[in-house]
Amino acid sequence: MSEIIYKQIDDEIEKKLFEMYGEWLYKHGLIPKYDGSYNVAALCDGEIAGFATMTPNKWTKPLDMYSDMFITGIEVVEKYRKQGIGRRLIEMLENHAREKGYRQIRAWSSEGKVAALNMWYSMNYAMCPATETFFNEDGTFREIVNGYKYAKILNPTT
Repeated sequence: MSEIIYKQIDDEIEKKLFEMYGEWLYKHGLIPKYDGSYNVAALCDGEIAGFATMTPNKWTKPLDMYSDMFITGIEVVEKYRKQGIGRRLIEMLENHAREKGYRQIRAWSSEGKVAALNMWYSMNYAMCPATETFFNEDGTFREIVNGYKYAKILNPTT
């Protein structure tokens, strides 16, 4: 197998992702475009092998003076799984968040993604069972999904 190259997502990579995943990318906010967002892809011979994205997340009151990074999406194409690509993408997000001075990084995953659940656990993320409620764009109820929330301290304070 060819070497995996990791790059920030640019317009060309985003176009390839859209061709692969369609509106699902934007419907679920998986490629955030907010100030401070960081989006990376794994490429093999120019083909998308996976991607991971995150965005700054300001906390709510009474802790609204704090913020952290929230991983909005991570996907590894099936034929590239179990090769360490997801782990490397997460490490890149963690390193970027550390460099930007964030103390914590968080994520969420549905319970059906067992391989991902084990990856988060092996990467020393604190895990907590959680239920998420999703709504359609018009605000109507769409579904309830069981899963896990994750968090990891990146820059402990003294």
